[in-house]
Amino acid sequence: MRKHYTLLVWIGSVLGILALAVAGYSWLSQKQWRTEEIKAPGDTVTIGSVPTTLNSLVFIAEAQGFFSQEGLNVTLKQYATGKQALEGMFTKDIDLAVSGDMAIVFSLFTRQDFSILATIGTSNNEFKIVARKDKFKEPQDLKDKRIATAKGTQMNFFLHLFLTKHGLAERDVEISFKGAEALPLALANGEVDAISTRASSITSAKRLLSDNAVVFEEPELFRATFNLVAYKHFIQEKPEAVRRVLQALLKAERFFNTHRELATRVISSKIGVDESSDWAETELKVSLDQSLLFTIEDQARWAIKNKLTDKRQTPNYLDFIYPAALEAIKPEAVTIIR
Repeated sequence: MRKHYTLLVWIGSVLGILALAVAGYSWLSQKQWRTEEIKAPGDTVTIGSVPTTLNSLVFIAEAQGFFSQEGLNVTLKQYATGKQALEGMFTKDIDLAVSGDMAIVFSLFTRQDFSILATIGTSNNEFKIVARKDKFKEPQDLKDKRIATAKGTQMNFFLHLFLTKHGLAERDVEISFKGAEALPLALANGEVDAISTRASSITSAKRLLSDNAVVFEEPELFRATFNLVAYKHFIQEKPEAVRRVLQALLKAERFFNTHRELATRVISSKIGVDESSDWAETELKVSLDQSLLFTIEDQARWAIKNKLTDKRQTPNYLDFIYPAALEAIKPEAVTIIR
């Protein structure tokens, strides 16, 4: 009798263990299914990117697989400037564009069908003047010299501010306009005496000129921003894709802050900047803050004053900023006053 009782207890224990195992497997399967449901392969998204340090979060997100982790199939299409990236979005070659504030300002003079989703990079010293050392000793030597830049870009705006800072007007120099990618070679070939350009082109120009390059900079003169933008209808039709892109960029921001050495190697491989570059004046952060409005309003007034547009009034830029997506995942990153 006792043996029979013991056998029944043993059988019951085995059955109980099996029941728990089945229940556990069922729970884990449901949990895994829910996780896969959240991160299930979603939209295919093409992002227009630009070879600048201010676009670094996009490069990091791609290299570290953060877009894939968010269930997105992202393709990056590279453009020489933010203006070209915007044009790619307008012709529907890409879904999202990353662009400097100046290109956004000019686009908003003529169309109102897109919005800024977030700023993803800012710098107080991204743009500089690179000149031939055999012709320059100080910024004032720019007078009567040939200077090239890309028309209607942040580089163009920085040149305006730089000349003003050093007591020069644009009429005091001979300004020509070239594509951003052509600036270093134009300087090296002697077509121009100086260029107003950004970090990646500065590296190229210094390499081409070797010991004959001098760089003039003015930290804090201009706060440049790079911003993620999308058509308004894309935001309305694919809000989840927008949210996932921002989530991936927030992961890239955290990665940059916690793995700086590895992140700078990724960035260097993408755009050719020196790994030892000083990042003190560059902020890679996903945000929407009030200073963005101040920046684009200043540039709009400059464009109007210099007749770079036939418009005579600045738009209400609050109408073209979409904070809801970023607010939904990181509300403290949105500080724009509405």
